[in-house]
Amino acid sequence: MRLHPHPSSNSSPSSRPLEVGNHQANPTQGRCDSRPAAALAVIDAEKSRGKRRLVLWTLMAVFVAWWIAGSIASAQKYPTYELDKAFERFKDPKEGAKLERAAGQLVTTRDLAKLDGSVQGMAKFYLEKYIPWKLTQPETLPEMPEIIDGLLKNLERVQRSDGAGTRALLAGTFIGMRTIAEGKYIPAARINAISALSRINARPLDITNARPPLPLSYSFPILMKLYKDKAEVDGVRAAALIGLHRYASLAFPVMTPAQKQELVDAMNELLASEAPAGREPESHAYLQRYAVDLLDLLRNPRDASLGTQLISISTTEDASDVIALYSASQLGNFRQGLQEQAKDPAPIVQKWSLRAFQAIEDEIARIEGLTRPMPAAQQPPNPRDFLQKSREARRNEARAENEMAAGSMRRGMGMGMEMDQEMGMGMDMGMEMEMGMGMGMDMGMDMMDMDMMGMGMMGGMVPVAKPQPPEVDISRRYLTDVLQQLLRGATGSRKGELPDQPGGLIAAVAQPNRDALQGWIDEMKTVMTTVNDEMLDDRVKWLEMLQNQRLVIGNLAGLDVEKPESEEVEDLNGGHRLPGLPGFGVPAADAMPGLPGAAPEALPGLPGT
Repeated sequence: MRLHPHPSSNSSPSSRPLEVGNHQANPTQGRCDSRPAAALAVIDAEKSRGKRRLVLWTLMAVFVAWWIAGSIASAQKYPTYELDKAFERFKDPKEGAKLERAAGQLVTTRDLAKLDGSVQGMAKFYLEKYIPWKLTQPETLPEMPEIIDGLLKNLERVQRSDGAGTRALLAGTFIGMRTIAEGKYIPAARINAISALSRINARPLDITNARPPLPLSYSFPILMKLYKDKAEVDGVRAAALIGLHRYASLAFPVMTPAQKQELVDAMNELLASEAPAGREPESHAYLQRYAVDLLDLLRNPRDASLGTQLISISTTEDASDVIALYSASQLGNFRQGLQEQAKDPAPIVQKWSLRAFQAIEDEIARIEGLTRPMPAAQQPPNPRDFLQKSREARRNEARAENEMAAGSMRRGMGMGMEMDQEMGMGMDMGMEMEMGMGMGMDMGMDMMDMDMMGMGMMGGMVPVAKPQPPEVDISRRYLTDVLQQLLRGATGSRKGELPDQPGGLIAAVAQPNRDALQGWIDEMKTVMTTVNDEMLDDRVKWLEMLQNQRLVIGNLAGLDVEKPESEEVEDLNGGHRLPGLPGFGVPAADAMPGLPGAAPEALPGLPGT
């Protein structure tokens, strides 16, 4: 059966029949014929995305709940959807349960004619009237995600089984959600309804036949209208934008050229705009990430204008990390078209290095800020600290020290003898005693030293990282994400490894710039490997590593970074020296005459050597 295209802007969705079944793809310019693989890839991730989406909307609902509580406290009220007086009895939970059971019968029936005559009417009333009334009640706020998720699961269930009630449930669910989304009700209810509209599918996910779900076409004009209305609250507009992102990702082949152009124009405006009044810059940057995704989806593969814009955003120092790093990462999607913009990648990766350097600087400052100051000394000093110890106390301390020394001697002798016997040295007790107790103690101590070394020579213990402190784990995850996004922009891979078809900057440059760019990539991969060393399992080790990598990244960013001074510096042969003075046996390579304090310009293992 051939289905109608999307409704025109002059026709109301409620005046046309709902579309059920397979859509016909519209041949359009752009990437319509180049994205079947991208559409099919959605199948593998759909279930996990659904769980993450549920968590996202739940968190959003909780956030809005806090906002609503504040609004009520300040006497701000929202209207609720009202039932006709003839149906007010259904406000009783027992009567409402009858409506819910009627809707459930539509899910399982195979023949509508076998149902009682009132079932279809009650189910229609439940979906189109009762649900809007219930979801717009402030006290229903905690139940909203669960109620809507139940409606969508029932719809998917009847669609998968091709049940007789499919059309009735699809129409009723859409109408009920549209009523809430377009009304001036509690924002939390509207946000949940908008989420539901974007998740209503005309055709469900079919894993067996490798066919992704197809969103209901009637949802698109509603989502677009809500997003473009600048008078709407930010939560509603953000929910509509996320809905448009899902719709376009799955329904790209059936979108009309007019719909694509409308979406492209709206996303270009969002990406080029500043944060409006009342919206935090970080929140605005997060919404711009959806614009980048949609513009990349809808662009012509031969059009590099988006790539130019992404390079500009990622190298603008004032841009938020949220959008700048994401823009750099999305350059990895470009396999061609960047040759003119990336002839010389050096200025680009230098700016990227500067952003990574600032991320490390911020982490150093944050973790150092977690260190508690040393407790102040007791004032005035405790007089007992200056009192002479009694003779009895001194005698007890001396006795304890003598007992500890005697015990150590006995343990040393015993360990030496046991090891002699086990190793079959053939030395009897008398001979060992004649050689003196010192040898037994020495042998015992030697074996203890081997134990302390972890029995490395005997193929024993391997160093194991301790549980990571939370501040180290969070810092590692954050810095790894920063580095992975930059590496993906340079190579098309988050690991920095060149795939069969490289993307990003390295796909656009030629020799000799390619070799220089590969050197930058190798340096960043080394930094990422160091950051993910699990043996950095405490705050001190982690901070020391950050200080060292700060020098490496600073060098890549073209900065003159000095290593922080410390009270004590370890030299190369294991000793210690004062700052600015060469250690014993380690000459100062570039010491100037008359300046004994000159430090080496570069030491092995440090950047710049």
